Amino acid sequence: MTLINTCILMLFLQPLFVYLALFKQSKYSVKPKSSLDNEDSMFLFIAPGLSVFYLDQFWVALLYLGSVCLLGVLLAKIVESKASKRLTRDDSIGFMVASFIFFGMIKLIIVAAAYFFTDDASSAITEDLSPVKEPSLTISQMFSVDYLYSQFKPTVYFLALMVVTLVLKIIEYKFSLKEALSGILIMLSAILVGISPLFGEAYILGLIANFFIFFIVCSTCIEIDKIGDASGGAIAILYGYILMMGLGFSIICKLVYEVFF
Repeated sequence: MTLINTCILMLFLQPLFVYLALFKQSKYSVKPKSSLDNEDSMFLFIAPGLSVFYLDQFWVALLYLGSVCLLGVLLAKIVESKASKRLTRDDSIGFMVASFIFFGMIKLIIVAAAYFFTDDASSAITEDLSPVKEPSLTISQMFSVDYLYSQFKPTVYFLALMVVTLVLKIIEYKFSLKEALSGILIMLSAILVGISPLFGEAYILGLIANFFIFFIVCSTCIEIDKIGDASGGAIAILYGYILMMGLGFSIICKLVYEVFF
C-alpha cells in the first residue's frame, strides 16, 4: 500500500478511533470522565507507528502519519466535553510510544521471517510498502516559493477566502450590518476545508492546513458574534456539522480515486 493510501485510510478511520477511545464504555472503569484505560484507545495513536514500514521515506511518512494522528487528537479534544472519558498528555505519550514498539516488533518479525525464508534478507529491511519510489527533493527545492505554491495552491486560495470572510465579519460588526453574507461564506468555507485539497498536489498536508486555518478564523468570527449576542456561539454546531460532512465526502472521494484510478 502506498504512503498516500495509508494516510487516507487512517484519516478516514479517525472518527471511529475517537469514538472507540472516548465514547465506548470501558469494562475496566465506570467512573465518569476517567482517563483512557482500555485497549481501544491505542487506535487513536496507531498512525505514527505505521511509518516504520516506510523506511526509505521514514521522515516523510512520520510527518504525514503524525499529522493525521494530530488531526484525530484535535477532533478528540473538540468532542471531549461530550465524551465519557478524557484524553490526557500522559495517555497520548504512552500510547504513541506503544504504537512504535508494537509496529517495530512486527517489522522485526517480518525481517526475521525474510531471513529464514528468503534468499535476500536485506530487501525486507529496507523494503517500502509503496511499489513505486518517489524521487526525492532537496531542502531548497521543497521550500522554494514556486514548489510550495504548486503543492498548496488550493490552500492559498482557501486562506484568501478566510481572510476576506474575517474582514467582512469585522466590518459587519463595526457598522452593525446584517451578518448573512459572512455566515454564508463561513458555511461555504466549512465545505471547502475538505473539498479544495482534492485539487492540489499535497492532499493530506493541505487538508490539515485548511483545518487549522478554518478553526482559527471561524473561532475568531464566533467570538465576534458573542460580543453582540452571548448566544451567538450556538451556530458553531452547524459549522462543525458542515465541516465533518465536507471532510467525510472529501476522504471518500480521494480513497475511491486512489483505489480505482
